[in-house]
Amino acid sequence: MGHQANQNQSGAGAPGGESRASAGRAVTAPMAAPVAPSMTVADLPLLDGLWAPVWLYDGGRGRMVWGNRAALELWNAASLADFQARDFGSQPEGAPQAEGESATGRWTFYPKGRPVTAWVRRSGMALPDGRLGILHEAQLATPSVDPDHGGTDTEALDRERAMLQSLIDSMPDIVFFKDVNGTYLKVNRAMLDYAGRPPLGLTDHRLFDAETAARRRRTDQIAMQKGFSRSEEWFVHPDGRRVLMETAKAVCLDRSGKMLGVVGIARDITERRQTEKQLLRQHALLQGIIDTIPDAVFFKDRDGVLRKANRAFASWSGRPLEQLVGLGSHEIWPPGMAEGIRAGDALVYAEDQPRRNEESIPLPDGGQIWVEILKAPIRDAGNELLGLVGIGRDITLRKAAEEDLRRSEAEKDHLANHDALTGLPNRRLLFDRLDVALARSRRSGRPLALLFIDLDGFKAVNDRMGHDCGDEVLRIAAARIADCLRRSDTVARVGGDEFTVVLEDVTSAADAGSVAAKIVEAVALPIPVQGMTAVIGASIGIALSPADGADARGLLVAADGAMYRAKQAGRGTHVFYKDIPHRNPD
Repeated sequence: MGHQANQNQSGAGAPGGESRASAGRAVTAPMAAPVAPSMTVADLPLLDGLWAPVWLYDGGRGRMVWGNRAALELWNAASLADFQARDFGSQPEGAPQAEGESATGRWTFYPKGRPVTAWVRRSGMALPDGRLGILHEAQLATPSVDPDHGGTDTEALDRERAMLQSLIDSMPDIVFFKDVNGTYLKVNRAMLDYAGRPPLGLTDHRLFDAETAARRRRTDQIAMQKGFSRSEEWFVHPDGRRVLMETAKAVCLDRSGKMLGVVGIARDITERRQTEKQLLRQHALLQGIIDTIPDAVFFKDRDGVLRKANRAFASWSGRPLEQLVGLGSHEIWPPGMAEGIRAGDALVYAEDQPRRNEESIPLPDGGQIWVEILKAPIRDAGNELLGLVGIGRDITLRKAAEEDLRRSEAEKDHLANHDALTGLPNRRLLFDRLDVALARSRRSGRPLALLFIDLDGFKAVNDRMGHDCGDEVLRIAAARIADCLRRSDTVARVGGDEFTVVLEDVTSAADAGSVAAKIVEAVALPIPVQGMTAVIGASIGIALSPADGADARGLLVAADGAMYRAKQAGRGTHVFYKDIPHRNPD
């Protein structure tokens, strides 16, 4: 080459020359994205708007074939013709020898009488006549220290500008700067591909259709008026693809506050929007599916916030589904219920397995329903806990049926063990309770008394006043007998007008006699019935265990015998079995 890389000449110095420190060595450097290898000389004008210098050199003739604006500015050329007219001598050694070959090195230039350091990529490119040219792509770096030239602010500015250009050229998004009139002044490589031709010095009206240009001018003006604008638009790419672009613009001011224009970043969001639409379709499909489920379905995140639910769940709260999503349990349900839900959720997480429970839910109309809820933890594909999913079923009818069944069973049990007229235990239940009482008496050693009661004069009342009145007299007599007893005692109806009383824990025969006397006195009081008065009495036989009988049947026989003795003694009294004369010792 006719001039060395360190030649100190304004407007001269080999644009492809290497510094003496790095000559002949290939050095890896952080370059901007390289020019596409399929690019030809005819495509070079597309690179005119790049901030990084790019030029094509004809080494055989020592002449420039082409250079972009940044290259002309770097070499202080007034025009492309001026640049092409320069004599830069021959190509230095180490240049690519074939089309497609490339090499990168750190070079120092003296284009304006000052050292400028750059990383330069040289690539072989076919010239129109078939010979080999060398395409140079420069990324300005920190300038080398030169003994004859000190650093300047201009060099620092050049360096920062080169770094910025390298940065925006490596971005896949479109980056551009327009002045206040909408003229493109700076763009990156993505913008060149997007516009289909070099846009520098042109406006949108020169590059695109009238409607698109007017729309973009409006967003420019919004950005300059309000400081920022954002827009989306469909655009037909030069290669025929229809793409959706999202563009953000911001006003650009200098240090004094003067408006310079707008800087913009545009991104192809076609794929993202398609993904969003697909997600929305999937969401709508899922919502449609779960809304058809009659059971309540819901999903809560780990913080207990409702993230998804169906219409059945919303109907429980009486609020629209849209108002429920994003709320916690304490914002949907009463405090006590919300606390129970929170505790149940905590157990699902602690046990890390599904849990089933039943609970009552108050309805907006004041009623309530019973629900069965199954909750289970839910995890993503990476096994990370997302929250819990729940399914709730209204079991109010089932609970009612169960209650009816329990009531029916209880009623059947009551009828089987109680007298239908008086409601007192019948003979069957009497023997059950007497057996239990005798067992307790044997364990404790405390005696037990059995009273056998027969109503005196009842047959005459029944015959004179009728069966309905007779039934009422029996009910009143039974109630009076019960009122004379403790809650722990048992009174049972064992025949038409016959009753028995089981007294536990009697301390002496006198205690049993005192109770019998109270019963005789209570039963003997006049009984008003349907405007008439009935008068009856009671004869009572008393048997004590274990002296008068070791088991229920023997004790009942003894008490019955004592009762007949009381009737023989004149009625309206009580007799102890032990006091009956001429008893059989057995």
